[in-house]
Amino acid sequence: MIRAVVFDLWNTLVHSRGGDPFRHLYAQMTEAQRPFFPQFKRDAMDQPHADAHQFLERWRPCLEFSEAQFQAMADIFRHALEETECFPEVVRALEATRSVARLGLLSNTQSFDLGFLERLGITDLIPAQFLSAETGFLKPETGAFESVQKKFGLFPGQLAMVGDSWNDDVQGALNAGWTVLWLNREGRPRPDLDPDSELVEIADLSQVPSVIEQLQAGARCSTCLG
Repeated sequence: MIRAVVFDLWNTLVHSRGGDPFRHLYAQMTEAQRPFFPQFKRDAMDQPHADAHQFLERWRPCLEFSEAQFQAMADIFRHALEETECFPEVVRALEATRSVARLGLLSNTQSFDLGFLERLGITDLIPAQFLSAETGFLKPETGAFESVQKKFGLFPGQLAMVGDSWNDDVQGALNAGWTVLWLNREGRPRPDLDPDSELVEIADLSQVPSVIEQLQAGARCSTCLG
């Protein structure tokens, strides 16, 4: 019985008109700095930082940012905050899903420049938020999903994950024993997967409430219309 539905954030609920800010940050780096990028990105998302400037100052001694680089990177975070918007169906889908299950947000994201969550009404709709910068775990790590289970006081089979990332959301949640609604807006080819996996493919979030209701009524994922 699905009792809680947990949503991914980026490219599931919201997107930035300017694209992934970390892609722009990488473009600002020199060839000498780029080998540090994976660690730089993870540090942004699995440790709390008060703001973008504090985060960049933490990395200044290692990466030796020029003043122009530092300011350009701070501006990238600021622009991402300003340019973030919901997909058209998000608010209605969340309101409808909230009527049939508890809601949660599970995201690999930094702890700063997230004011858009309130601006877009997401905080009001999903007050239970689990951000990697606060939990210290990034999807698909098991700890990310366990932190949600513990907070909700639910068993794995009582939770459903809704997200667009095959690796982070689908594989991570299935490995944790959750049901998964894979959001495939672009109609990407579906990777190989056990046909008996608890997975439903959806084209947009407007399908979530009906799928959850079907699952709650006893439908199996392999027979759900999605």
